[in-house]
Amino acid sequence: MKKTIKINLKSESLLADDKFDIMINQLKPNQIIDVHMTLLDYYNINAPMRIGSETPWYAWAKYQADDNGVVSVNNCISLEGDYIGKIDMGLFFSCRPLKSKKNHLLEDVRDIPVYDSFYVKIEIFSKSKKIAEKIFKRYYQLPEISHETIISSKYQARLFYPSNAQNLPAIIVFSGSDGRIEKAQNIAQLLASRGFVTLAVAYFGLRGISRYLDRIPLEIVKENLDYLANLDIVDENRIGLYGRSKGAELSLVAASLFSQFRCLVVNSPSCAILEGLKGRINSKHSSWTYQNKELPYTKFSIREFFKEKFLGQKFSDYELSSLIKAKEIGANVLMIGEKSDEIWNTEFSIKLLEKQLQKRKNGLVKSILLNNGGHMLTIAYQPNQRYTKILKENLLSDSVISWKATIDFFKNYL
Repeated sequence: MKKTIKINLKSESLLADDKFDIMINQLKPNQIIDVHMTLLDYYNINAPMRIGSETPWYAWAKYQADDNGVVSVNNCISLEGDYIGKIDMGLFFSCRPLKSKKNHLLEDVRDIPVYDSFYVKIEIFSKSKKIAEKIFKRYYQLPEISHETIISSKYQARLFYPSNAQNLPAIIVFSGSDGRIEKAQNIAQLLASRGFVTLAVAYFGLRGISRYLDRIPLEIVKENLDYLANLDIVDENRIGLYGRSKGAELSLVAASLFSQFRCLVVNSPSCAILEGLKGRINSKHSSWTYQNKELPYTKFSIREFFKEKFLGQKFSDYELSSLIKAKEIGANVLMIGEKSDEIWNTEFSIKLLEKQLQKRKNGLVKSILLNNGGHMLTIAYQPNQRYTKILKENLLSDSVISWKATIDFFKNYL
């Protein structure tokens, strides 16, 4: 009697930031198979903004079953395909977008999808013949998480919260220079799925708010803070901030002005306020304002840019007046970054900020400097096509370390 090949997904949870393994059973002993993985309805935080969820992602690898006719994708060696060797989540991490068609970016936050889940399609081939297929679902936002869209004259946001939320810690989430809401909400959804109330904030780049990353009023953050503090589902004494890239800069500056924050996690931060942007052009103004005044900033220097890009001389000559007043931050702080950050000198920034933070009387400070990736250090396990010259296992490992540290810090110190 012919055996029916079984495909199972093994994981501690259905969340997209958890590791999973694909188990294939009832094969012939030592049978060679090709495993094709396609991600459908998949939003990828590491991809360019115009690659939308309509674009399928794909990877394949060749494996040999053991003596019992079993293949574990994580534990078996990939003999050929989009990665070689044995890498936990290697097949998923190797997925790449199949189409290069650019997605039209919607300008009204109410029209932007939530991207709460995606599908993992597994197809098994033997000698070019498909012998099995199965589809699994993974979540950024678990079904028990609710969300609401918030429209303000200065910002737009989405609130995420467990349906049974009561007196929970809350986190405001800011993404970087891409603006908009998609990347911030992707992070906020996963944090909400792990027991927090989260507010993903778009502070520029959508209709009705600032078009550019230029002279953004820091009063936005105070409004976000007050909004959360007044919600019955939030513990007003346990509100934190998460920011990455320019969002990390925003979070640090805001935390130095507003003392109510209890916890702060910044990913790929700058130690100084940098010049704003109008699209890809420097704005000749500060990124931020407070009380209708521009905050001092360090101007972009084309000379320093070329020295860093072609000579490897990392920039650290910031205007003294633009340095973030880290000593004024009362929150517990975790800083995460890569030594090889290709956008700015994150290692220098973290070390300088850490020195200032250690001079405070109160508040914990921790820092993690990683060695393998770059500026785009986001959610664990998500495919990252930006760094083609870095070993996949190293890039993947850094994403896991960074994201796990983020969740643990909020759980322990918020």
